[in-house]
Amino acid sequence: MVTRMGRGLRQWKKETLADFARVSLSTVERVERAEPVGAESLDRIAQALGYERGAFTEPRIPIPREEAAAQFAEEMGHLEAVAVSPFETNRQVRMVAASQAFLIHRPELGPAYDAQVEELTEWMDLASMVMGPHAIECGEPDRRRELCNDVLAAVAEFRRRGVTVLVGIMDAPLPGMPDWKVAIITLTPKLSDPGAPKRRTILVDKRSVQPGPGYLPHLA
Repeated sequence: MVTRMGRGLRQWKKETLADFARVSLSTVERVERAEPVGAESLDRIAQALGYERGAFTEPRIPIPREEAAAQFAEEMGHLEAVAVSPFETNRQVRMVAASQAFLIHRPELGPAYDAQVEELTEWMDLASMVMGPHAIECGEPDRRRELCNDVLAAVAEFRRRGVTVLVGIMDAPLPGMPDWKVAIITLTPKLSDPGAPKRRTILVDKRSVQPGPGYLPHLA
């Protein structure tokens, strides 16, 4: 069940998981049918799905049902499903700029992309200043269109390098700020997550979008 769910969240076919885990297709099928499979194959599948080696094979210490339910509620209670779509329109740029903050999520993107992420962040900061809820200038139509094009050009460069860019808006109300919204921009390499282009929902930890000391207009 865990294997099937993990594959489904990534929008992977069975063949895709088999390739990443370096096991046969029939091995993946046996796992999902709960049939016996060797420990080495289980370890490879676990690692392909982002788990530690041994996650599917090492003995577990059982805990009381009530404690397990409490742990699940604590871990899952912080997560919220956010609708996302490919970042490719002027309307989406304006939508992000109109949010009170934005978060760039890039857990699998290595340091080779740092300069490119910084560039995208700078363009989004500028778009927020010109088109956001607290714009510091009038933002004439021509300037707005130009900014949208600059942001989308930065996004297109990620796609050229094989990175899927998705965007969505998350409601994150705060005390005294019921309309607080955070734009979520995800950057995912297609090589490590080929199912990302088809993803339409992501889970976001609500704690990651809460402002704290020294809070800035973005949460990159």
